Amino acid sequence: MAVETPARFAWRPVGVVAVVAGGLFLSRLGRYEFGGDELYFIAAGRQLALGYADQGPVVPLLAAVADVLAPGSRELLRLPALLATVASILLAAAIAREFGGGARAQTIAAICYACTPAAVMQAAMASTYALDAALTAGISWLFIRWVRTRADWLLVLAGLVAAVDFQVKWLAPMVWAGLAVGIAMFGPRALLRSRGWWFGSAVLVVTAVPTLVWQQRNGWPQVAMGAVVRAEQLATSGGLVAMPWQVVMVTGPVGALALVGIWAGLRAQRLRPYRFLIPIVVVGLGAVVVGGLRPYFVVGALPGLFAAGAVFVVDRPWRPVLVRGGAVLTACSALLAAAFVLVLPLPGHRLQTPTDRYDQIDTRSKLFGPTGWSALIDGVTTATHQIPAAERTRLAIVTENYWQAAALATLGRDRALPPVFSPHRGYGYFGAPDDDTTAILYVGLTVPHQTMSEVLTHCTPVHRVDDRLGYPGVNRNITIWRCATTRQPWSTAWPGLRTLPLVDGTT
Repeated sequence: MAVETPARFAWRPVGVVAVVAGGLFLSRLGRYEFGGDELYFIAAGRQLALGYADQGPVVPLLAAVADVLAPGSRELLRLPALLATVASILLAAAIAREFGGGARAQTIAAICYACTPAAVMQAAMASTYALDAALTAGISWLFIRWVRTRADWLLVLAGLVAAVDFQVKWLAPMVWAGLAVGIAMFGPRALLRSRGWWFGSAVLVVTAVPTLVWQQRNGWPQVAMGAVVRAEQLATSGGLVAMPWQVVMVTGPVGALALVGIWAGLRAQRLRPYRFLIPIVVVGLGAVVVGGLRPYFVVGALPGLFAAGAVFVVDRPWRPVLVRGGAVLTACSALLAAAFVLVLPLPGHRLQTPTDRYDQIDTRSKLFGPTGWSALIDGVTTATHQIPAAERTRLAIVTENYWQAAALATLGRDRALPPVFSPHRGYGYFGAPDDDTTAILYVGLTVPHQTMSEVLTHCTPVHRVDDRLGYPGVNRNITIWRCATTRQPWSTAWPGLRTLPLVDGTT
């Protein structure tokens, strides 16, 4: 089937949408305190490697650059996430153009993506998801554009984008394979015979080798993280039965247009050449709704779904009541998105209820942001100063979770604290305390001899950080212990101490 020449890109209206949304997101860029993962990215960036236990090196590299240029700047750290969000807005319009949409369809697609809770979250903090969503949409756009132009350099560029995406998250090979399956099923099969496809695939494979070698040498922690992520997501959402609602919470009211986009992809003749996108959408939704994975795994498909829905809607004459209904949904989404950006985070004095359950943490983070870092750092500083100066030369800090370690190493670096370590998640691969370390300050929720009996003995509590309304795993129910290290060398015991599940003290 021939693909018609597209309309011009609607730079003026789409640009207005991107600028307004970007400006709104920029206004709150520094409002939230550092998140635990953001602090971890900064710490990881100071120990750059070809691979990490739970993500690729791109986000730590960006965090390291931000930390060098402007230490302590939340705005600069989060700027790549904001730019990725704006890029996703533009990609929604660009895909609508490739689908045959004019200025109206392009603008609708851009507005709808900009108004989703997914976009609001994407631009809020540094994360792998923020970049992955934009890169995934970019890969899809390049494939879609190839259908019209048959320019093989687009597939080579898609391979380069996928290679970068793989160094962000491990979803890129699944997207690439999903596109290949879709093309084999629905066409155009000429794409799989093109030099650009094979060259792009080779770029993705070759650039993935260093990370795969790192994973193999370290026991494939990224693979084990799949089960951990699933367990955490199900605990957050309330189980598999609640997963469809989680998808709705990602799209907001304008998710109705994404549903229209799915229908259009299956039924609309105009979109027939692009049905190769169906498998990755179906697999992504299935992974979230049935597999219990994080809802943001499908966000990379939203620009395409909104584009398809917008083109389908604009192509047809609708009854006035339906047009007004769509306008109301869009207006509600825009108002909600603006309210979330302008109002959140709420002031701390509004928090009255303790965070007792794991499924409350996500809501608390969105409403109030991460808190408690200063209390944690002050507590560890107090405990450190209780130890004679002569003994601190062979003292180290070991924390139970990676958030604590990252906060102490990043926000507490002007406190002259001992070296900080943690066996938790990616931090466990940054190294262990020296074997000549004679004393440890252990920071955690559990008693040290229950989790680190191989290396710690004679543990005595020396300080307590316990705010009833504190943030779980940061400044609530935290005890700082002073322990001796007389049992087994750290270098020998450390690999067996590494752990992936998050311990935060909630039920």
